[in-house]
Amino acid sequence: MTVPLDARRLTLSAEPRAASEAREFTGKILTEWGVTGDAADDLLLIVSELVTNAAVHGAAPIHLWLWTANGCVRGAVDDHGDGMPRLIPQEATPTGDISEHGRGLALVISLARTLTWRRLPEGGVRVWFSYQPHDAARA
Repeated sequence: MTVPLDARRLTLSAEPRAASEAREFTGKILTEWGVTGDAADDLLLIVSELVTNAAVHGAAPIHLWLWTANGCVRGAVDDHGDGMPRLIPQEATPTGDISEHGRGLALVISLARTLTWRRLPEGGVRVWFSYQPHDAARA
């Protein structure tokens, strides 16, 4: 998937405040687009989880893009690290406890319409998502 030229973009450092900055940016855009309520909450969680993963497991710069297409809010998060996203099954942890780490992608998958990722030609990884608001006319 190619990020469209009119997508809104934010560049972030790989620091703890990255997720907060991404939520603020996303919240303003969603307000402009008229996306509110549960849909806005879901999208803020999706963005927060993906940016947090990029900040913790990837490398700066981190890029967040948001756009709308076909009634969906779509987004992408790039980082320039060597890792790839991976789901951690609960059974795979030594204690079966994933309360601190390992459930972010599972949350995103449960909320997003689609989620995929691929290695970028220049290095790093891009994670894409699409989200279908319950009221498609808003997006």
